[in-house]
Amino acid sequence: MKRVRSIVGRDPGADTASPHWIAPRDPYAGDEALLWPGDYSDYVRHSTRMAREPLLNAAEYASIDLEFERTYRAILDGDRPYAAIEPFVDPLLLGGEMVHDRRPPGRAMMVIEDRRLADIAENQLPGVGLVGPDRIMGPWADEPIPRWLRIQVGAVMAFVPEVEPGVPPWARAIKRRPRPETPVRQSLRVMARSAPCLWAVDGDTVSPLIPLGAVFQHSGSVVGLPPVSTVIGRLVDTDHGLRMAAAIPLIRRPSTEAIEARLRLEWLRLRRRERRLSMEDTLRERSEVLYRACMEWLWLTFREGADHPW
Repeated sequence: MKRVRSIVGRDPGADTASPHWIAPRDPYAGDEALLWPGDYSDYVRHSTRMAREPLLNAAEYASIDLEFERTYRAILDGDRPYAAIEPFVDPLLLGGEMVHDRRPPGRAMMVIEDRRLADIAENQLPGVGLVGPDRIMGPWADEPIPRWLRIQVGAVMAFVPEVEPGVPPWARAIKRRPRPETPVRQSLRVMARSAPCLWAVDGDTVSPLIPLGAVFQHSGSVVGLPPVSTVIGRLVDTDHGLRMAAAIPLIRRPSTEAIEARLRLEWLRLRRRERRLSMEDTLRERSEVLYRACMEWLWLTFREGADHPW
């Protein structure tokens, strides 16, 4: 059986770490609360791709990389502005234009409902009911959450690499016997390749509110869109029409500028291990960051009001 591991899979030494102890200012943090060193060998490979000699040796790289990680945490804690990460971009070879994935995700043979995705997440990750709301909803996890929203959280977690060794529940589910039928396996792969995004809803159509590659944008009617202004989810092309998967509807729209800044920070962090990473790779590998960033912004903006954002 081919091993599948996400680029954001935890290091063995962090298996028993408790993020809420390490980052007490953000009790909803996931793996981003843990020390996550970059890859010096990828830095060397990228130097070769740029036709230049590595300017940093391993010790120098480790020192700068550690400061990147500390600054990253300070930004999330609100102690530093987003611009504080910029001095690390050039020395660590993280700069350049943000690239977008040009590989189309494909068309799913069947529609897999969010309730089934939530079941997959629960079967492979029994504690999803405890960790899922924190990872996806952030501070809203401490508010009364309706049952339908808990199902949506489970659906989102089906694509989060939370199962050791850094495998999303859907990938574990299609490899364990008895394996699901071919249409299910094919459709789950297409859904996993479809990058989640923050979408503006206009009737029965959607348009991305944050940068997204052209192959992930589809024109035409989306089946089953909720009557809201905004939705977070994966737009999936299926044999039965366009569908929104792992979707959380929002009646209030987060600041796209704030969400883009958070995603770019995560993109830079992931590039320390793979410098050819696209924005869509980041959205797929760290989908929970997109959802929680939206929820945290809404909490900070509307927590004094009585309305929920969904």
